[in-house]
Amino acid sequence: MAESELLRLQRIAVDRLFGTYDHDIHLKLEDRVTLLHGPNGVGKTVVLGMVDALLRRRLGYIRGIPFSRFFLEFRDGSTVEVAAAGQESGDGYELRLFTQGQSHSASLDELSPAGRIAAKIEYLRPHSRIADAWIDMRDDEVLDASDVVSRYSEGDTDGEQTSWFDRFLGHARAHFIEAQRLMRTDLGALSRFGYRRTLRREPPFFAVDECSEHFRRRIADTMVQYGRESQTLDQSFPQRLISATDELAVDELKQRMSELDRKTEELKRIGVLDETPTHPFPVDKLGDMDAARIRVMTLYVQDTEGKLQVLDDLAKRVHVLLDNVNQKYRHKKIALDREHGLVARSDIGQVLALRALSSGEQQELVLHYDLLFRVRSNTIVLVDEPELSLHVAWQKRFLPDLLRIVELSNFDALVATHSPYVVGDRDDLMVALGDSA
Repeated sequence: MAESELLRLQRIAVDRLFGTYDHDIHLKLEDRVTLLHGPNGVGKTVVLGMVDALLRRRLGYIRGIPFSRFFLEFRDGSTVEVAAAGQESGDGYELRLFTQGQSHSASLDELSPAGRIAAKIEYLRPHSRIADAWIDMRDDEVLDASDVVSRYSEGDTDGEQTSWFDRFLGHARAHFIEAQRLMRTDLGALSRFGYRRTLRREPPFFAVDECSEHFRRRIADTMVQYGRESQTLDQSFPQRLISATDELAVDELKQRMSELDRKTEELKRIGVLDETPTHPFPVDKLGDMDAARIRVMTLYVQDTEGKLQVLDDLAKRVHVLLDNVNQKYRHKKIALDREHGLVARSDIGQVLALRALSSGEQQELVLHYDLLFRVRSNTIVLVDEPELSLHVAWQKRFLPDLLRIVELSNFDALVATHSPYVVGDRDDLMVALGDSA
């Protein structure tokens, strides 16, 4: 699905949250950043969690929260509403969707395939501490919703009547950066790192290490694409040269070759390309070349630009990550390493374990990495308490850094914060939550 097809969330409303609070949040779509501000206990984090749970089909989370109505409105006019089925929230919830001129409805139980299946299998029990997770009592293995569906869905046809909800979720995406973000305990991440997922063994691990491994795989995949593009262009170069007719003016050729040299050096500086010896072409000699050689150099420049274009998006994100993080760190720097992912080095070049960084330094790295490398365009990004463990000066930098990342990545951010330093002078982006009238 094209990113442009993702729906942009523009309004969130929740009535009688905890039996007390009514919230109506209109997102700041022009700036693409909305700041939720308010006292403890009014439900800022819960609102973020409910949006994430609904758009990621983690419906067990929503069932455990007392409210009467939860409502999302998207920019195209689509709406989704979860409301108590009876007089009390304990009676269960019904979800109603209106989109593209059609309306649908179903109970939350009907919309949860893993819940339907688990209810039919006597040895599956809901996990007491992890939402939308179950325990297989035969071997104490912990299963997330996708595990339950993939292993035990044979013969389950109840979900065929609710495929409309799957189609809708294919056009709406959320990414939740929770307050507890320094340790990873989610089942999917544990699986990627090879841990056996059992009730007795759910070892948390450092998020900075997981970010480093994720980045190592990201750059490896990008370099594979770069190699394929290079191979394709190199193999076809002789045939294309024979029929080449493009011939850049000498001045433009000089300018584009100089830009390629600058770009190549920058890619080496940030670690995307290896530091290999180069032999710069003497561009001052271009004026002495005949037309045939100019055509060769033109094709060379065009091919090199095509190869490096594969690296553009990665390079832009790496540049912002390193710039945003390293301007704050003292006596150490984060660097890119093609073999190890992300590494920390002291001023004297000593390699430091990422987990040895201070909690504030880890918060900065994990938060910026998630925003830059895990979020698609038009996603609603939910950030809870970005100020945690951060010095006041770093808190003041969060919003400018976020706006810079949003401009690059084109997502919408909803940020819950207690810090006036995060808000700064941008109270125009703030939505205050408090007691209902």
